[in-house]
Amino acid sequence: MSFIHTHADRRLFLRQSAALGALAGSSLASNLALIGAAAAQSTGGYRALVCINLAGGNDNANTVVPVSPTEYAAYAAARQSLALPTSALLRLSPTGYNGPSLALHPSLARLQGLFNSGKAAVMANVGTLAQPITKDQWDKRTPAIRLPYQLFSHSDQSREWQTGVPDAISRTGITDTTSRTGWLGRAGDLLDTLNSSPVSICMSLGGNNMLQVGNRIVQYQLTAQGPVALRELDSPYGINTPALRILLTDNARVNKLERELTAVARRAISTEAAVSYAIAPSDPPDGKDKRKGTLKIPDFGGGNLGAQLRMVARMIAARQDLGHTRQIFYVSHGGYDMHSDLLTNHARRLAELDTAIADFYLETVALGVSDQVTTFTASEFGRALQSNGDGSDHGWGAHHFVVGGAVHGQRIFGQWPTVALKSNDDAGNGRLIPTTAVDQYAATLATWLGVDASLLSSVLPNIGRFASSDLGFFSA
Repeated sequence: MSFIHTHADRRLFLRQSAALGALAGSSLASNLALIGAAAAQSTGGYRALVCINLAGGNDNANTVVPVSPTEYAAYAAARQSLALPTSALLRLSPTGYNGPSLALHPSLARLQGLFNSGKAAVMANVGTLAQPITKDQWDKRTPAIRLPYQLFSHSDQSREWQTGVPDAISRTGITDTTSRTGWLGRAGDLLDTLNSSPVSICMSLGGNNMLQVGNRIVQYQLTAQGPVALRELDSPYGINTPALRILLTDNARVNKLERELTAVARRAISTEAAVSYAIAPSDPPDGKDKRKGTLKIPDFGGGNLGAQLRMVARMIAARQDLGHTRQIFYVSHGGYDMHSDLLTNHARRLAELDTAIADFYLETVALGVSDQVTTFTASEFGRALQSNGDGSDHGWGAHHFVVGGAVHGQRIFGQWPTVALKSNDDAGNGRLIPTTAVDQYAATLATWLGVDASLLSSVLPNIGRFASSDLGFFSA
């Protein structure tokens, strides 16, 4: 059962908050806003994307494992003590797939259930690519071959994954300005005109990120407990100095910087009030206060990731009161940089991921929006197949999950790689050379959200370098 109930007068409150935000200096409409009105004409109704970033680089080799005898033997020879026993692995039953038999890590039992019931899909061997590349081209690495900048670097690959411009910084040091924004932020620039809300289309539970930075759109930061409040003006425990009061409330500022700072502060105050009001449980007819424990709230696993997704669910439940027909969420699940103690730590992390995704999906069912909300995983890179003794080192391509009622589930999308050392998919030590670009993964998600195909190049500047911008993992 959904845990959000709303008051009928909340829309009025939020319209008033939006007006206050506009008076406080919200950004003027640009040409992107006009383009955005046309960008989603073909996609009506509500839709949301939820990105779960597996920060640190998820170990793809132990997440989805080939279990056919020959392929498993090659996997086990490379993984050595890190190889998972076949008896513990959770078998997948994909349709329309001709590769080796596959199974999931033992900690992913509920994702296995979602996959086999048609509510989840696996996107195989995705990574940052500046252009399609073969093993021969990788080995030769001539100047004519475009490669992502600083491969295997956490900071660089995270930025390139999220900006969708992996060759924005060349070896000559020339910076492409599009790398200052992220592909979901640029999608938000186009789709924000569908919303009538004081709250940004891009909302982050996982802190600042490049993914949601747009040319106009500014991501709205939330915590797992809700919006960050500025209480200085009404709290006996706040700073509440005369100078601060003037800074936050005086519209007659002379200095441009002071005026903008006042505008930002006032927008923050009005937006926090709007969000807090929208997500607060309402008083039921019997008078019982549901905020004191009488309201059943799904646990989502109880960890930090679950807490972030619970707040996402609350924001989705409040979508109409907030004036949102499109929402883009970012949550972060860290700790995937496992150079050591991989078997123990990976099992723990994936168990948290498994519970949180499954509980979140069930909550979207309860809210009646399971076909309108798609959850997908991201990670700056995968990891090397070859064991370093107790863990795995930085890699390149990785496998990802897409979950939701609109997903063409029970399928493996992309090209399943040869999981073996010195194969045609090996960039060294079992690092997968991606066969699907992040651009293609992102384009498929952005199109489903409502970005018109004719405008995809403004979201993903390099999409024209690849054969397809639709990988087919949506059934509707």
